[in-house]
Amino acid sequence: MGGVIGELQLFYQDFLTVDAGKLGQIYDQSVVFSDPIHRVEGLDALQAYFEAVSQGLASCRFEFENAVEGAGSACLPWVMHYAHRALNGGQPMTLRGCSLLRFGEKIHYHEDFYDMGAMVYEHVPLLGAVVRRIKSRMAPGAG
Repeated sequence: MGGVIGELQLFYQDFLTVDAGKLGQIYDQSVVFSDPIHRVEGLDALQAYFEAVSQGLASCRFEFENAVEGAGSACLPWVMHYAHRALNGGQPMTLRGCSLLRFGEKIHYHEDFYDMGAMVYEHVPLLGAVVRRIKSRMAPGAG
């Protein structure tokens, strides 16, 4: 895949090697970035957010699946492989998600969708057990 989507995929192959100062190569100055944790507006805010998010990560890389692309927008499924010092004893984890992207020459809107429980809550002692129990009780056939 080429164009801005291909550039984004190359950029995120290893998140910890991303130079936040180079985000302007793929993101518009007035970019809006949203995920289940935060919403930031503007390239400077996105740079600061990515620098903060990197803290505590021991590793973080993305595998991308085929994007569904239309005129000026794309849906890009991914799997994130990550390890965070404060979660799961620092052991590697995976998370499936998808990014909704809107773009011209550069990306001006980026929204990530993923399960916060699977990313964080299930890996926190005590809280993780509660989240897993709630999920199992809500599953079809659970009594």
